[in-house]
Amino acid sequence: MKNSDHNSHRETGAKATQKRSQMIPGHAEQITERAGSSFRTRSLQWYANVGPIWRFGLKFGALMVLFYVLILAPVFDRLLYSYLEANAWLANVLLNWFGQASHVSEITIRSARFAITVRRGCDAVEPSWFFCAALLAFPAPWSRKVAGMLAGALLLQALNLLRIVSLYFIGLYYPRFFNTAHVEIWPVVFIMVAIALWVGWMSWSRRIASPSVHAGA
Repeated sequence: MKNSDHNSHRETGAKATQKRSQMIPGHAEQITERAGSSFRTRSLQWYANVGPIWRFGLKFGALMVLFYVLILAPVFDRLLYSYLEANAWLANVLLNWFGQASHVSEITIRSARFAITVRRGCDAVEPSWFFCAALLAFPAPWSRKVAGMLAGALLLQALNLLRIVSLYFIGLYYPRFFNTAHVEIWPVVFIMVAIALWVGWMSWSRRIASPSVHAGA
């Protein structure tokens, strides 16, 4: 009897609480909103208390994840193909300057002696995003970030044209070395150049900021 009385009291209390919550307009919504606001507040406080290296790492990691999500979209493939065609056309112009008498068909550069196809991976998209993500994650004024991203992306694009032209000549004169240069050497070169550009941009940004600090002092 005691257990049944105790259970009945609990059920009565639960029903009374439920009725009170139903009588208060928007009570459940207020609780949900407060919980969400509390979570956001705690998240912002945690982010404000972490060190600058952690902040940089979180921003940079999020931007890189965003890139690898975007490249899964079908529209990215269509845009990339047009970009590869432009790369093939520009590289073909350079090869003709070197007297190769080559011609381009979509993403393939062909001459009487050798042909090379500019496929996905033979582009500057990923290293450019890597470089721009590092700049965006670094604490600096937007004017310096935009200037750095434009300059860095142009340099990486020029380097990519150099890669295509060099691979053409390697395939023409040193075919045994082609796969090594294509798969092993050039990807490492791009990573090293992107990191060097980022370090150079940081140094440039700090040099610009230094006179302002001294002038303010």
